[in-house]
Amino acid sequence: MSIPQIPWLPSASPAAAPAVFERGGDFAACADPSERKRIEIALDALARRYAQLSGVAFYQAVCRHLVETLDLGSVFVGALSTGGDRIDVQAGWSRSGALAPWSYALEGTPCAEVIQGGPRLYPTGGADTFSPHKALRDRQIEAYCGTPLLDKHGRAIGLIVALSSGPLIDAHDVNTLLDVFDDRVSAEMQREAAEAALNRRIAVEGLIARLSTELILVAPDALDSALDRALRLVGEFAGVERASVCQMARNSGQVDNTHEWCAAGIPPQRLVLQGIRFDDDFMASRLIRTHSLAVMDDVRALPADEWPEREWLCEAGFRSILMAPMVSDTRLIGFVSLSMTTAPRRWSDEDRILVRLVSNAVSSLLERKRAEDGRRLAASVFTNANEAIMITDPQGAIIDVNAAFTRITGYPRDEVLGRTPHLLSSGHHDKHFYAELWRALSEDGQWQGEIWNRRRNGDDYVEWLTISALRDEHGEISHYLALFSDISAQKAHQSQLEYIAHFDALTGLPNRVLLHDRLERAMAQARRSGRLVVAAYIDLDGFKAVNDRHGHQMGDQLLAELAMRMRTTLREGDSVSRLGGDEFFAVLVELPDPTACLQLVQRLLGVLAQRVPLGGVELQVSASIGLAFYPQGEEVDADQLLRQADLAMYQAKLTGKNRFHVFDAVQDRSVRGQHQTLVRIEQGLERGEFVLHYQPKVNMRSGQLIGAEALIRWQHPEEGLVGPAAFLPVIENHPLAIRLGEWVIGSALAQVAAWQGEGLRVPVSVNIGAHHLQVADFMPRLCRLLAARPEVPPAMLELEVLESSALESLQQASRVIEACAEIGVSFALDDFGTGYSSLAYLKRLPAACLKIDQMFVRDMLHDSEDRAILQAIIGLASAFRRKVIAEGVETIEQGALLLELGCETAQGFYISRPLPAADLPGWAAGWLPPEDWRSVPRA
Repeated sequence: MSIPQIPWLPSASPAAAPAVFERGGDFAACADPSERKRIEIALDALARRYAQLSGVAFYQAVCRHLVETLDLGSVFVGALSTGGDRIDVQAGWSRSGALAPWSYALEGTPCAEVIQGGPRLYPTGGADTFSPHKALRDRQIEAYCGTPLLDKHGRAIGLIVALSSGPLIDAHDVNTLLDVFDDRVSAEMQREAAEAALNRRIAVEGLIARLSTELILVAPDALDSALDRALRLVGEFAGVERASVCQMARNSGQVDNTHEWCAAGIPPQRLVLQGIRFDDDFMASRLIRTHSLAVMDDVRALPADEWPEREWLCEAGFRSILMAPMVSDTRLIGFVSLSMTTAPRRWSDEDRILVRLVSNAVSSLLERKRAEDGRRLAASVFTNANEAIMITDPQGAIIDVNAAFTRITGYPRDEVLGRTPHLLSSGHHDKHFYAELWRALSEDGQWQGEIWNRRRNGDDYVEWLTISALRDEHGEISHYLALFSDISAQKAHQSQLEYIAHFDALTGLPNRVLLHDRLERAMAQARRSGRLVVAAYIDLDGFKAVNDRHGHQMGDQLLAELAMRMRTTLREGDSVSRLGGDEFFAVLVELPDPTACLQLVQRLLGVLAQRVPLGGVELQVSASIGLAFYPQGEEVDADQLLRQADLAMYQAKLTGKNRFHVFDAVQDRSVRGQHQTLVRIEQGLERGEFVLHYQPKVNMRSGQLIGAEALIRWQHPEEGLVGPAAFLPVIENHPLAIRLGEWVIGSALAQVAAWQGEGLRVPVSVNIGAHHLQVADFMPRLCRLLAARPEVPPAMLELEVLESSALESLQQASRVIEACAEIGVSFALDDFGTGYSSLAYLKRLPAACLKIDQMFVRDMLHDSEDRAILQAIIGLASAFRRKVIAEGVETIEQGALLLELGCETAQGFYISRPLPAADLPGWAAGWLPPEDWRSVPRA
């Protein structure tokens, strides 16, 4: 066993002896006294001479008595350090006189055996017995006797050691006299410890009182510096190497070290210890969360099952740590810690009391700081808020307003104080409105909504207002708080957008979206009243010839004039909408029987067939009208009623035009009996008669091929290559539509894989029908198709859905689009802008791309309205962060104008007609955009 560098043996140089001692008397050695005599002398010394002594004087007297009575070389009394690893010698005596105090490490000394195992006596044979103890051998110590000093609980608190350079002749007497003195020495050492603890307790309380006074009186802007100064005083008083405050982060699973003091030479850790893990995996966290102290005398000695915490603390440089929770109103807000970095420390009761009192004082300071920060924040918010703020007393008298109030209303603060909010009243709202407002305030404590008010200059404006009732500690209303913002501009803009979204820009008539709503309401009213609704699908005859002969501008003027004539012809309560192109739809309501509408329909036919003078010429068209009645024998919805009227209109055209036709349910059942056609389509699918052609989608400026749209064709064995218009309408809303749609997706993915094998990466878009989109297990089916082609990334597939298809089940469409986005498949809204477009629906349908319908592209060079619609759609796409692509680009001029408007991607016959899959790579290798496109400046 090695001896530590710090010697544990007494120095040869003596200290001055206390004045009360003189050689002789009771201290003189007796020649061969009996054991009883020696004990009597010792007891007499304890009773008479030593009774008045205490502390070091007492210890030194005992040591001197033992040296002179037993003819020993030296005797000393040592106290065990707080950490339990050292002996602090309190006093000692040798033949040369008093010994000066010193301290030594226990490890590797015989004294460690005494502390850990009890009395040890080595009367002779030191050279052999002490062979591991080099210091004993070097000093030629022949004999050693040590006895532990125990407290009332039997724990070692120190020891008495007797040393001799010769053998102990009366070894038994030495051991006996040590036993005589050890209880009295133990008692004195405990008394000293208690007195020191009491003094330290008084010092701790004094320190805490001083800190509390300083922290209470500190100015709000000096709270942080006051806390730093408090940590310094506490750290220096406790003799630790670091004192810290850690506060709970917003995430209660973490804490941040916000304040720290470090002793000289100890590196700071505050900037490093941020976002500290603070969960139940750590013992300290569990204790602090239960508002208990966390005490770790030696971090390295933590139990094996606490290894994560042990490793983290060691890496952070902690050797010993004491933590106390900071609590405010039973809420944990952090903790205060005292710590050592260089050596372990046994944390005393005084240390625990100190850190607990400090945590209480710091908790109060931090709560005060938070309150002050909150007050400053509230004042800053009140002053700088963009929303107007008004505070009234319970009677409604205004007691304060902010700058935004003055900016919005025009009233200076001084002019409104003491007055009521009635001065802002615009007269737009009746007594019932205000009664409901006060009822909500009374019952719910809050009201919010739109309200019209009047500015100081007399202008009316609309605001979004929130009023809250503030209550005091007794639950009584103490104030009312009103926050409002001027939304006049937003309301005007919203009205404008809603008009654009619901009305046709050319004729001012409702569009398809608004028609759908009006038709449903009319049908609901008919169910309640028992009267009829007539759905009239109106298609102009000969309008295309007018456009071809006189131009689109003249055609647009004709449409606007005919729309106005239809409006004036219909009754109040009836409505007419434009579906698009030369198609209109009228809803005739409150009819007693089917014949009641005939006269009105004849008037419509007559008005639409009249000549219209425009631009020096007279234009004339006629109309074919299809009629469908509601209610019917079988329940139908608005879409079915619209389709019935559409079918009847086609019958009117087939029978000669300029007339009307009533939908025949019997005939419809016959049409719906096209079972043979469905069977033939199913056979064609099973026989592999369907093929895909691909129309390229390009960046018109760079010429880059950005994708291709997969378009289905039927390679009919008898009729040749058949377009989709001939068979897709037949399977609409039929399960066969789902099978065919999945075949298209699977075939498109297979083609993408084949192109990838050739080194060509071409994303493919596939059209999805309404019925297919609405199936409940759409996503699992799609995932299976993707899984069958693992070499094809999901991002290489885009699904296109018509606006009308998405609107048939808006919630399902939105869910599918979001689910596809999660796996990487994107969505595009096809034929966007054809009448269904709505900002509300666009917001709820998170499609990544908008496809501009070709009807707007076709006429945009000559039709200012179409061009305006294009600009609006491109602007909407930009505002909603959507990509945009134009369909139907058939001329260089169309592409150039699209580029000028900010749309760079397109598809159409000018770029390429739909191609067989084998032809696409060759086309891609040779296609370049025209110079006219490449030279268009960016929008």
